[in-house]
Amino acid sequence: MKPIFSMLLILSVLFIPACSEPEHETAIRHDLGTAHVAAHPQRVAVLNPGFIDTLHDLGIKPAAAADDPSKSVGTRSHPDLKKIASLKPDLIIADSSLHRGIYNKLTKIAPTIALKNEDADYQDAVDAALTIEKAVGKKDIIEKQLSAQEENLNEIKRKLDAEGGSILLIDAANGGISVKNDQFFTSRLLALTGFTYAIQTASGKKNDHIKMTPGQLLRIDPDYIVLLGGEKELEKHLLWKQLTAVKNGRVYRADRAVWTERRSIDGADAILHDLQKKMLAKKARH
Repeated sequence: MKPIFSMLLILSVLFIPACSEPEHETAIRHDLGTAHVAAHPQRVAVLNPGFIDTLHDLGIKPAAAADDPSKSVGTRSHPDLKKIASLKPDLIIADSSLHRGIYNKLTKIAPTIALKNEDADYQDAVDAALTIEKAVGKKDIIEKQLSAQEENLNEIKRKLDAEGGSILLIDAANGGISVKNDQFFTSRLLALTGFTYAIQTASGKKNDHIKMTPGQLLRIDPDYIVLLGGEKELEKHLLWKQLTAVKNGRVYRADRAVWTERRSIDGADAILHDLQKKMLAKKARH
């Protein structure tokens, strides 16, 4: 019996580390591969500030963040790799479009997950939040946020009753007219509230905006317009007053920062709050 007992003891010792390893490390699939992240990382470096909303929602304060003077590791476009390494992060969250070229260097510093934010649409932002939640060892927080947001979307959709109405995001800053394309974060979000986005572009288009003349805008002629800036510039054009949205009083002025710069679940909530406040208030007056 002794030899058998000894063999079982050896096998059990060999077996324990293999079984327990997943408890200390999680495989996280992301845009550029798979990262093996230690359970509950404490020092997280964020190379695109668009991911910070999600970390805050998960109760995590970044150890370092690009574009943040108080925790600077360079800019999102040019992260300072030496500075990042000196802070000894146990997880780096990078942007899969901005940081593709330095991804391998980042992985030598710490486990790195690369996700979409700089050119993310709404679904990309949701997927990124769920991936970050898993990477930092949290559960059900993002799911609860998404459930609440879905209820809010359905409620707004019911109240606005704009099903099928076309909508367009317009910015007329610097003397020209540009519109956001249908792949843009906010454009996709508006589609979820029942609107039809007024222009359709090829999937994967890199620029999120399209230059346009007043004549082109009139040919599109959306039912609703969200104006991000340049109202006085637009009013100079004779064709502006011929637009259906202008004639029907369906032009809504929006804060560019709120509507375009936060590609996150919290950012979507801020847009939905503003949309509801502006559109429902005007609808009530009519």
